[in-house]
Amino acid sequence: MKKKPPPSPRLAAAAVMDPDLAGKDRDLLERAERHPRSYSEGEMSVWWATAPRLVRPGAGVVGLAGGAWVTGEVEWYDPSAHDGGRATAADVIGRNMQGVFDALHAALTYAWPVGVGALVVVAAAYATDAAARNKSARRLAELKDRCVRPAELNDDARTLLARVQQAKKAVLTSAVHRFDLIDRQRNEVSLPRQEWEIAEALREYTRLVKAEPSNPKGNKVSALLDTRRRKLRAGLDGITRRVKALELYAEQVAQADDRYRELQQIQALTDGNDDVLNFLARTVRDDLAVAEIEGMTGEAAAVAASFTTALESAKEAAVIALPTRTTAA
Repeated sequence: MKKKPPPSPRLAAAAVMDPDLAGKDRDLLERAERHPRSYSEGEMSVWWATAPRLVRPGAGVVGLAGGAWVTGEVEWYDPSAHDGGRATAADVIGRNMQGVFDALHAALTYAWPVGVGALVVVAAAYATDAAARNKSARRLAELKDRCVRPAELNDDARTLLARVQQAKKAVLTSAVHRFDLIDRQRNEVSLPRQEWEIAEALREYTRLVKAEPSNPKGNKVSALLDTRRRKLRAGLDGITRRVKALELYAEQVAQADDRYRELQQIQALTDGNDDVLNFLARTVRDDLAVAEIEGMTGEAAAVAASFTTALESAKEAAVIALPTRTTAA
């Protein structure tokens, strides 16, 4: 049974930003796209954004202050009660413990004001960070219409936007564009503008489609809805023609790319003709070398034949020279 070909992967659309955006606004929108959770909370009170972060360090400072008070109030040993008396073991222990608490009290008395200062610095840093995030949130709210996100589009609109982006990428990554063999400057200005205008139109189309009643009541409503849908479809068809024109341009650029690569290969082959001729000249030298080697081979064969003849003659002379053995009667 013949297997069905796997379905082609669905094109994925990306967010589109207004090409007229200032650099810092574009950077802000790009950060919000990469880290949506960091910018999803919107503007909030600086106090409520800061206070929860200060609970633990604040509790630590309160603990230091309380420790300083407690160690200052505790009296383990009263020297006046033992003036002139004999020191007992309890006195020694009490004196040592009092010394420990006095040292601890001195340390805590120094530490808790330092902790308060550090807490103020930390609170200021958190408040500054919260104020900066609020500023970014306000600016993002102002820029919400300067970026079209795929989530704002319905399926038909997302597919068309993805096709636009694929065509744009094909043109901007082509060799003929990179080497300025087509109008590179116009492409870099016009294509982002075309993408943005199409994305805006698709967002508005999606908004109008979503505004339709899901359950129309009555014939008049249905008739009005049919008329409205025909107009929306006509508008979407106009956008689709624009998308197809971009895709046709991308196809022409791809064909130009193919011709450019073909021309490069022809030039490389033409430039290599001298190398081919040099190689053929070497084959002539090879033919001469073969003839020379064949002559050397013939000479070696003649020498080998003469050696063979001399060897046979030597064997025969040796046989004649050897005395004949006589057998006993």
